[in-house]
Amino acid sequence: MMHRFVGPVDWGSAVFDDMVGARHLPYFAELANLTDGDPAWRSVSAGLVVLRLVDAWITEGAGVVAADGWGVRSVEAAIEEMPAGQPARALLRSVVDAVKESPAGDMHAIAPRLMAYARALDLDAKWALAADVYETVIAHVHPVEESDVAITAHLRLGACQRFLGALTEASRTFETASAIATEVNDIVGILKAQIGTAKLALARGNMPGAERILDETIARAAQSDDLVEVRAVALQDRADVAFHRARYDLAVELAYRSRELTTDSINRDRLLADIAAAFYMLGVHTAAKDAYQILEATAQEQYIRWLASINLMEIAARDGSMPLFERYRRALAGTTLPPALEARFHLQTAESHEALGQASAALDAAGRARDVAERYQFNEMLFAAEAVVARVTQGRGAVPLAPEISVPASLRDIAATIRDLRSKVPAGGD
Repeated sequence: MMHRFVGPVDWGSAVFDDMVGARHLPYFAELANLTDGDPAWRSVSAGLVVLRLVDAWITEGAGVVAADGWGVRSVEAAIEEMPAGQPARALLRSVVDAVKESPAGDMHAIAPRLMAYARALDLDAKWALAADVYETVIAHVHPVEESDVAITAHLRLGACQRFLGALTEASRTFETASAIATEVNDIVGILKAQIGTAKLALARGNMPGAERILDETIARAAQSDDLVEVRAVALQDRADVAFHRARYDLAVELAYRSRELTTDSINRDRLLADIAAAFYMLGVHTAAKDAYQILEATAQEQYIRWLASINLMEIAARDGSMPLFERYRRALAGTTLPPALEARFHLQTAESHEALGQASAALDAAGRARDVAERYQFNEMLFAAEAVVARVTQGRGAVPLAPEISVPASLRDIAATIRDLRSKVPAGGD
């Protein structure tokens, strides 16, 4: 049974009318997928009515948020219905407070609060909802007079679109971010837009193009101490390119250099995931497993926790631990994953079944990976899925991983640091 809200919100008021076929369609789609009694329903509906309040305040003026207005009281009641302790609750309340206190149409105090709400959705892997909020900000801020917010909103929107598999839309978004940054001579914005474009090139399998863009970005960022964070991000993505070119030792070194430069805790999690993947492919499996277990237990971002679980699933299969592999596989199969991770999950499930000698299951999973990869133009994963099918049908066997090796001398300090971090995390299910 689909949920109908019977709380204090007046859906017939000016703030809530004309809901269907209007703005914020991702919110309506999300609500349609939530069942009766799901706590997420109240969180999503509160976010929706806050965005509608902002829309009405922009188009109709301050009267929408008058102290005695039913609309604003209804929005506040919807926020109070959200689960206690949820970060978005306080963020949405702050948006409403800013709307009530700001001159009509003045987004200076409101845009940063909407950005914070969008970022919370972003980190919870709710990219369609986050993208809608970023689009709301973009629609209501001046691209030049409020260029900092406009550029950041475009960059985050492009990232959400990439995660959702909307690569063409993401490309246009990064182009717009670059154009705004160029107009106001914002070198950080220009370089971050270049990094976004490089990520799209990599997603499409154009590794030479991604490498060229990133090398240029790293060189430009090295010219100023003010660009350290930008250089860290570019190094991170350059490590990703090295990984895809099978330069796993270089990938570990570049990712670790990036991790030393960055102060952003979320990026540090992502870098640890990059280091884990490179260590595993290099053959230093123990260091890889240590890193993934750290991330599964402690990563702030849902996406990274899912990614760690997917990789621990494959490690279990490669180690011949069928019960642990099945536990991870079943848990992930019951999760609604975003497209990029859905394709990766099916691909790594196929490769795991292949390693375990389960040909039929490997073909089924490879077919699912291929379907998702074709739908969203994930060319590299499409090629990998087709390779699994070819190997299995021809009876050639799984591609052997590099055997477990001793940590190379150049990487020993990095592996030791990870081992020390793992020792401080409670033991998982292995």
